[in-house]
Amino acid sequence: MGSNSDSPCYQATPEDQIGELYAATRRLMTAENRSEVATIAVETATAILDFPFSVFWEATDSGLKAEAISEPLREHVEVPDEPGRRMRHERGSWLWDHYESDETQRVLVDEEKAASDAPLHGCISVPLPEYGLLTAGTDERAEPTERETQLADILGKNVLSTLERIERERELKRQRDNLDLLNQIVRHDLTNHLQTISGRAELLRDQCSGDALEHADGIQESSQAAAELLETAGNLATVMRQTDWETEPVALGPVLSSVSEDIAATYSDAQVTVPDESPSVRVRADELLSSVFRNVLTNAIQHNDSAVPSVVIDVIDDGDVVHVTVADDGPGIPDEQKQAVFERGEKRLDSDGTGVGLYLVRTLVDAYGGDVWVEDNEPTGTVVGVTLRKAAGDA
Repeated sequence: MGSNSDSPCYQATPEDQIGELYAATRRLMTAENRSEVATIAVETATAILDFPFSVFWEATDSGLKAEAISEPLREHVEVPDEPGRRMRHERGSWLWDHYESDETQRVLVDEEKAASDAPLHGCISVPLPEYGLLTAGTDERAEPTERETQLADILGKNVLSTLERIERERELKRQRDNLDLLNQIVRHDLTNHLQTISGRAELLRDQCSGDALEHADGIQESSQAAAELLETAGNLATVMRQTDWETEPVALGPVLSSVSEDIAATYSDAQVTVPDESPSVRVRADELLSSVFRNVLTNAIQHNDSAVPSVVIDVIDDGDVVHVTVADDGPGIPDEQKQAVFERGEKRLDSDGTGVGLYLVRTLVDAYGGDVWVEDNEPTGTVVGVTLRKAAGDA
């Protein structure tokens, strides 16, 4: 293989070359941007081929410009920090033809064709469609070998795959950001409209009777249900965007107290019973823990056919975990539906809802490393249990 004429001759072994390719693949897997990929590509091409003159060329509307160059090549470039200002190949040049060919090629290069004054003779070019070109040049007056070409081709495929992965991730992030913005705008505006609807319905109740009063109550109930669905949908959207879950110690007592008070205020015709003493334990969760219990309690009341729906919350300390149970006196859930109610889009037979509330509960509790289950209550009704891991120091 070629080497810089001013440096000692070194022949990389096949094992060395495979090792460099493997190391480069691992580096490329964690690369976060094009510039980082270009640097890795140039360093690897130089190392595995022992070709001193490696370049990552960026494809532009006017041609190719150097984005990253190997260290030995910097000696021959007047502006080493901005090689693209000096090293260029316009459209129609021999190197541009290589880029458009979509095939890895090996050639002997006339020094007059080079973009620098480097003593370039042999060259391998690896097209990176839509992105640019990777070249590795040698000062030896011989055409690169078939094996050298194969190694460069493998490296090029890994580089291209990484560039495509980064592009996909960038596009996904852009889409997520747009959805986040849309979600914030829609939730904010709809929440304001629903509050206005509910407030006006309340004013109408004071001036209505008979059927009109029933319609005013229906408006309030519908706006309340829509507000709850909007909050659940927003929380579910947050969950679905998560890739890595990070939990933190969350005090269980304040969360249960806050949620139960809100539910009792919202459903004034229901009876919500909480433990005599607020639990002092902390659990592994995040800011969405309140959504878990809000959905469980809401589900217990909405599907309760009792004249005065009753819901009892209990907390059981069990070593490294804590169990929170929500027992209602409703009609219960058939055995064949007990696990299905936690699936996405599944709902009770008597439900007019979307079936996303308990799915959100299951998703969040799973992310926290906990468990959720359903069993019969005695003499009638359902018990929904949520098991959460205690935070370090609370076990």
